[in-house]
Amino acid sequence: MSLIRLFFQLLFLRAGPEDMPAGHQPLLIAVGFYLVVGVLLDIAVTGEGQSGLGGGLLLLAADAAVLVAYSAGLAMLRDHRARIPQMLTALFGATAMLGLVAWPLVVMQPTGAEAADIDTQLGLWSVLMIALFAWNLVVLGQIYRRTLEFGAAIGVLTALGYFILSSLVYMTLAVQLLPGEAGLPS
Repeated sequence: MSLIRLFFQLLFLRAGPEDMPAGHQPLLIAVGFYLVVGVLLDIAVTGEGQSGLGGGLLLLAADAAVLVAYSAGLAMLRDHRARIPQMLTALFGATAMLGLVAWPLVVMQPTGAEAADIDTQLGLWSVLMIALFAWNLVVLGQIYRRTLEFGAAIGVLTALGYFILSSLVYMTLAVQLLPGEAGLPS
């Protein structure tokens, strides 16, 4: 079965990290897929011409490092070192697939200049983004659950821990790398 198909099945909880091919080559493919989707999302958010891709790529690399360190650290604490490559393949693949799902929403984010009924559009967009975040928590939680032998709730809380840590690192770096108009709102 193709790796992309396995990543797709992760989104619907029909595959788990144990179904990912073993080895470092599938992991490298998953990381590459994650980086490509991350660049697409960065372009959708910032626009192609604004300050290049350098800052966005650095933030993406930092997020990848957080995902690896957090997840591998948990696997080592749970004495599941052998599962790390398959778990990371699943995490990067699922995150990339969810990024592809998010891409149209990011591109279609309503702005005040587009419509008279901005509140309704922004409300619907926000609900869809929250639903996507919840889906992301469930998918990554399932990967953590199956890899680390947790219950479902602990798996989702583990995924939430990753998102919190990743957000803290992202915000800290983004303030330094992307000040003003190209970065965070003042």
